[in-house]
Parts: sequence; structure tokens; C-alpha cells
Amino acid sequence: MKKILVLVILLKLLLIFPAASYADSPITATGFYEAYMDVKMVQRAHLEGVMGLEIAEFLTSPENPIDVKAAVINALSWRFEGKNNAELYAYYLALLYHVSIVELDTAFLSPDEIFCIGYLTIMDDYFHPDDAVQLLEEAHNLMKDSFTVSIILALARGQKVTDYDWCEVWRLTEEVLKNKDLRQDLRPDATKMIVDYMVLYKEYCE
Repeated sequence: MKKILVLVILLKLLLIFPAASYADSPITATGFYEAYMDVKMVQRAHLEGVMGLEIAEFLTSPENPIDVKAAVINALSWRFEGKNNAELYAYYLALLYHVSIVELDTAFLSPDEIFCIGYLTIMDDYFHPDDAVQLLEEAHNLMKDSFTVSIILALARGQKVTDYDWCEVWRLTEEVLKNKDLRQDLRPDATKMIVDYMVLYKEYCE
């Protein structure tokens, strides 16, 4: 995917969303940031809930591990009426790479940055996951060995199918869990928090 389609995030009216989408959401129900609350930037993201300069710098810095970046984004959390953290991060990246916001392209970005903007996008608007999934798939193609990237992509893909196939939500997660080739770069407690929720979908496979 080239042009980043996250600059304006619009939500539909509340009444058009099925209740199940709110109650059963892999993206919003997996608050694994709690396993990283010893990290100051995770604490800050949880308290503020809004993308700021220091958080943007943290997400872009190659010195910070991808799992901690994921925890920061998870801690920024979500809101039913939507957020605009992906848009704010896109503006930061445009300034960083000296391009206009309309010219911002994933070709300019590191794999971590593509992952971060993809994850931010679906956290901002989990009712419309398509653009986020494309970005996360692009990041995954560049970081295939990362458990963190793989499991977040699985959650995003699961978000897409929650309206019609709850068994597939679990299968997407299970596929990642069974992949022994992945580098286990997410804290075990965080993985457990994700699995404890996602396994609830397993009963729909029986």
C-alpha cells in the first residue's frame, strides 16, 4: 500500500453499528498494555490518551522495541466515537521526512513506523479496519519473524470478520500462536491477556 489513507478518520452514526461490534471487538478488548505499565511512556499514553510529540518520537525511535511501541499504542486506547491519533502521527511523520501530508507515503517510512500508523489507525476507528489491515500487512511483510507484529495483524484481521465468523477470529489468533518460527518479542503476560480474551471465540468453532 502506498498512499496512507488515514488523514481524515470519519465514523458513521452510532445507530448504524451493530451492538455486537461494540461488545465483541478483538482490538478494543485486549488491553495488554497493562503488562507494560512499568514503562513511563506507556503510563503517559494511558493517562493522556492523545498523540503528543514525545509519544510520536518514541514510536519512531529505532532504539525502542516494537513490543513496547505496540503497548504504547494499546495504552492510547480507543473511543466509541473515534480518535485521531493516527492522523496526528501522520502529521509528525510528514514533518520528519520533509514532505507534505498529502505526499506522505509508506515508501518514506521504516517498518516500525508503518506498523505504528497501521495499529493507530485501527485503534482510532475499529469499525472500519480495512485501511489499517493493509498497513499492518505491509509491516508484517517486512517483519515476518515478529510475534508482536503478527498477533496485532491477527487481531486486526479478526476485527474484520467479527460480524460474520467468530470462529475465524480465533483461528487467526491460533495460527500465530502455533507459529514456532516467530521471535517471541511480546511479554508473556501481555500474550496471556490477548489469549485469555481471544480464546472466548474458540467455542464458535465447535
